[in-house]
Amino acid sequence: MSESLISFYQKLVFENARWILFGFALLMLFLSQFAGNFRLDASSDSLVLENDAALKYYRQVVSRYNTADFLVLTYSPDGDLFSDEVLADLTALREKISQLDNVSSIVSILDVPLIESPPVTLTELNTAPQYLLSEKTDRALAKKELRTSPLYRDLLVSDDFSTTAIVISLAENEQVNALLARRNELRDLRAERDLTAVEQAELEQVTLEHQRTAAAFQIEQDKLIENVRAAASQHESQATMFLGGLPMIVTDSIRFIEDDVVVFGAAAILVIILILAVAFRQPGWVLMPLLTCAATGYIMVCLLGWLNWPISVVSSNFLSLLLIITLSLNIHLIVRYRELLRQASDPQQRQLLADTVRSKFIPCLYTALTTMVAFASLIVSGIRPVIDFGWIMCLGIGVALITTFILFPALALMLKPQAAKSGQDAISVAVLSSAKQAHTKLRAVTVLFGPLAVAAVIGVTQLTVENRFIDYFKPDTAIYQGMHEIDEKLGGTTPLDIIIDAPAEFLEQEAAYAAAAAERSETAVQDDWSTDDDWATEDDWSTGDDWSTGDDSSKGDEGFGDGEFDEGSATEAVNLPVTSYWFNVDGLAKIKRIHESLEAIPATGKVLSLASSMSLFDNLKDATPLDNIDMAFMYNVLSDENKQTLFVPYMSEDGNQIHISIRVFESHKGLDRNQLINDIRELLIEQHGIADQQIKISGMLV
Repeated sequence: MSESLISFYQKLVFENARWILFGFALLMLFLSQFAGNFRLDASSDSLVLENDAALKYYRQVVSRYNTADFLVLTYSPDGDLFSDEVLADLTALREKISQLDNVSSIVSILDVPLIESPPVTLTELNTAPQYLLSEKTDRALAKKELRTSPLYRDLLVSDDFSTTAIVISLAENEQVNALLARRNELRDLRAERDLTAVEQAELEQVTLEHQRTAAAFQIEQDKLIENVRAAASQHESQATMFLGGLPMIVTDSIRFIEDDVVVFGAAAILVIILILAVAFRQPGWVLMPLLTCAATGYIMVCLLGWLNWPISVVSSNFLSLLLIITLSLNIHLIVRYRELLRQASDPQQRQLLADTVRSKFIPCLYTALTTMVAFASLIVSGIRPVIDFGWIMCLGIGVALITTFILFPALALMLKPQAAKSGQDAISVAVLSSAKQAHTKLRAVTVLFGPLAVAAVIGVTQLTVENRFIDYFKPDTAIYQGMHEIDEKLGGTTPLDIIIDAPAEFLEQEAAYAAAAAERSETAVQDDWSTDDDWATEDDWSTGDDWSTGDDSSKGDEGFGDGEFDEGSATEAVNLPVTSYWFNVDGLAKIKRIHESLEAIPATGKVLSLASSMSLFDNLKDATPLDNIDMAFMYNVLSDENKQTLFVPYMSEDGNQIHISIRVFESHKGLDRNQLINDIRELLIEQHGIADQQIKISGMLV
């Protein structure tokens, strides 16, 4: 059978070289239609496995606590930050950015409500908030409040007032989110059972549509980042500015990697030309491997586009590796052909090529297979981009092997490279001489390499897989400068989210109470309807027996104001400290202790939690220690705008789950992400008595 295959191969390739090359050209022309689908994917989907629990939970956190993507534009004015001239320039810049497409909202020192400049009372919080540029705002008090406020310090303004930040929240694409949700729903269903034909077709359609809309939305975000930079450039005469934030990092990283693919690919080709020219010094032996490498790389690019298989940050260097591997296969064949040519007394090119292919196919096959096995070992890593890289390289090496053994003989028959010159060149002489010395002086070799081996063993023990993301970039890049500026002046770069649930026994108890209350309510309604008496007459609601007119309401002068709230909403508000685990005096005290512990960790920068929000009420004009009734009243009288700022990002609606947002110093020299996560979990368990199952740690850092 092997002889039959060899005979078929020789007849097909050696007797039809022109047609083989023509067929290859047609194949590449056919595949060219898929080259446009080749793309780089830097989304979260490219980083983790399908149905990854951590990513799924992260998306829940984003949607539940409004932790949308945002950009941070640092603004370091040449003059006093609070001068009229600087604030006017900052206002103009803010207005330009707010008018850009896909900007959802902007937060700056001009936009945050102030409660101490001058101080306001609890009841005044329900009125229109005052801002830095409001007429009644005392700018000196505002400066102090922005510097000392747990919410604003190190977030919107640096401690020395040299830098402020404009936080730009990006608008979400509802179509992308809807397609993503449906895709994940179908994937979850596929994990549980086999999909029907209709469901499988829908999954494929939704996946492709999501990729298309997500790619289009990424282009829109790229354009937005360009526009933000363009707007900032118009104010460079007034201030020094740096842009930061994860969307910018993703956009710039993709641009860097796309440039790297071109640069490294071109560099690899130049190195290939140089190696071939120095080693063989004949145009034919340079052109043949070069054409084979180019064909292999182009076919792989088209195949990845056809398979809808995007490359990631990790696999983006596959092309350079593939060119090198293809080159090595070609060099094996060239060297063997030249050896046979030098030994032959009456050389016949077709026979020499046949002998070359016959003698080198099995060694090259083993070389390719062992290399494929090496890359295939990445498939069990459990890391999505590493797995993809393994598969891509396995496919690429297979393509390289096939392409080499088809194109090499066909091109050789067409180009007819010249015979090798007799004698050895200086490089060959030097290499062979060194090999002979190493072979004959074993003791010297051992003495030389013994210490190197010891040093290597010591070095292996010092290896670590942890490194700082900021070190991926040169100091003169926008990513490095933006991250460094935000870390130095504005409380950290990379978001880390901590979610803490109420204890399981508390939730079970509350569920039992709710069920019992619902049962009592249903029974009471049935009893009321079964009697002739009206269960709620007009007189009942108008008499002094109504609970809301009792003595407790007299506390309005001390904290309730004038009782400006209706009975229905008051009932709901008063119940929250009773029914929730965290939104009460005891729960808030525990949150404050957790907050302070997290702030004490060297790698953590700005920490925001319910404790940050509630600390604002400690500085009210009529501030007194809040009890549960005060907290309920305060929650009720706050405007929706203030609730969205102070409570929604940090507490669930029922008060049984809290969200703590941390920004980590990416430039911290001792940063070890995995150790940081473990330390936080250990701190919460051992120092604060929180059960492990209550804690969820998420965010882009994870």
